[in-house]
Parts: sequence; structure tokens; C-alpha cells
Amino acid sequence: MMKLKKYILIWAIACVMFILGGCSSSDKGDLLFLNGVEDYNNQEYASAIEKMTNAETEGLKRYKIGDLYTYLGHCYSEMNMYGNAITYYQMALDQDSDKVEYIVNLAIAYRRSGDNERAMDLYIQALEINPDYAELNSSLGSLYILENNPEQAVIYFNKAIEQDPGLAVAYGNGALAYALIGDFEKADEYLEQAIVRGYSNADAIRERIDALRNK
Repeated sequence: MMKLKKYILIWAIACVMFILGGCSSSDKGDLLFLNGVEDYNNQEYASAIEKMTNAETEGLKRYKIGDLYTYLGHCYSEMNMYGNAITYYQMALDQDSDKVEYIVNLAIAYRRSGDNERAMDLYIQALEINPDYAELNSSLGSLYILENNPEQAVIYFNKAIEQDPGLAVAYGNGALAYALIGDFEKADEYLEQAIVRGYSNADAIRERIDALRNK
């Protein structure tokens, strides 16, 4: 099942490179941070971690320390070192406890590490701040499927669809949720809506729906 993007990025690489040109040699921490972001975007995670750790030591003038911690979390997450990723995402969240992106990053790291309960708590916390976040509602629905609670999953998929009628993944995973509660008419309807919107996992969802139908 598709969920949120693995994590929330702060800047596109083009923006980072534009800003890099405006840093002076005295902004050593900022330069190290931006070079680390470039390494991250080039999938050179160990190098990015080294540069960002040095940037923390040097100190930042232009950028928030929470964003540096976020990128360190991203690097460790890409390396499947979720314990370290969680540590840095939590450090970012400690800097700004109401920043939805920080909460979602931490939630995804917990989910990827297998702690669905903690991930769910954080998703709900993020939705309390931004209840109209369609992709997050869809992700929470997917998590409820994993937790064998398709009835609750349906609620969140429908919230996501109400907020973003074009969100194919909400229809696709919503189709599976309806099949799990025995409503195959709705499941077929939602899967067709997902296909119309370009849902890439339709064949796998159809197989699961058919298997449930034929039980």
C-alpha cells in the first residue's frame, strides 16, 4: 500500500544551490549545511552526515537547527538506521513542537521501524494541527489497515477523498478497506476511481479484493 512520501523535504536542490551562492566564507556552518544537503540529494549520505554534524558544531546563522536535524534524520532513514533517524527527528520536533512536517517525519520513521502504535499517535497529533492534510489522512487509513481496523481506515480514506478528490491512493487503499469489511460493491467502485486517477498499484489491490471475495 502506498503511504506518504518517505519523509518531508525542506528545500528542492535547485533552491539550495541558489542560496549557496549567497553565503559568505564567514558563514561556515551554513555552507557546510548546504553542502550536506547537496550530498544528501546526490545520495551520498555518509558524507552528508559528516558535513551536517560539523555544521552543527560551527553553528548556523541563516538556517534553523531543526531543519539541520531533519536532514540528518533523512540521511539515517535512507541508510535504514531508524533509531538514529528517530533521535534526530525528535530533536527537530523539540525545536518546534507544532511543525507538522517534523511530526510526520518522526511518525514515518517509527512506522518504518515497525512501531505502528507510536506512528499512529503522531499522525493523529499532526492531524489535530492540520486536519485538512489529505495525504496524511490517507496514510493514517493505511496504517489502520495494517492494524486490522478497516472500519476506521474507511473513515480516514473518505476524509482524504473529501479534501482531495484526485488523491488516487486514497481510492486504491480505500477499495481494499471496503473489501475487508465485506462491502465489495464499494470496493469495486473505489478501485475504478483509483484507476481513472492513475493509481499504479491497482492490479495488486484487485488481486487482494478478489481473494477476499472468493473466501
